[in-house]
Amino acid sequence: MQKKFLLLFVYFAFFVGLVTYEITHPPFSSDAAKVGNYEVHVTTTPSVPDIGKTTKVHFRVLDQSGNVVDNVRMGVKVYHDDDLTREFPPTTYPGEWDMDYVFQEPGNHVFQVDLYDPGTGNVDSYDFNITTLSLYTSIFTVLVIAGVGAAAGIVIAILFFTKKTRPNFRY
Repeated sequence: MQKKFLLLFVYFAFFVGLVTYEITHPPFSSDAAKVGNYEVHVTTTPSVPDIGKTTKVHFRVLDQSGNVVDNVRMGVKVYHDDDLTREFPPTTYPGEWDMDYVFQEPGNHVFQVDLYDPGTGNVDSYDFNITTLSLYTSIFTVLVIAGVGAAAGIVIAILFFTKKTRPNFRY
């Protein structure tokens, strides 16, 4: 009986871990790249942006030592299907900053980050891909609920319909 509860606990812990990992380590819209003398990290909240809803795009710029820079001059261009949809002109930003953005169409959006290096005077660019899927969030939620429900049903059936059988030895 204790083994069954242990199995149930391990199974539910797997799903809790999966959901926690999904929230804390977004798999789709997270990327980092070395751009010039800096390392740029781009992530989104939620991890897969919803169409027509505000998404926070997080930028983090690190120096060569891995420390967040104080100020960085950066411009951002947003493309969808090779069409420029929005442009944020070069401005001085802190090393960590958020941008609110509303995606209008599903698909792959390219955020072209242009970094202006004050030491060399160079402009270094890198393209970050951010994927939007209109049904991903609801499909993921339904699949997790169905998996947990199925597991719970199986474990409940095992607990209620199995009897601990002991051999009857009559001599």
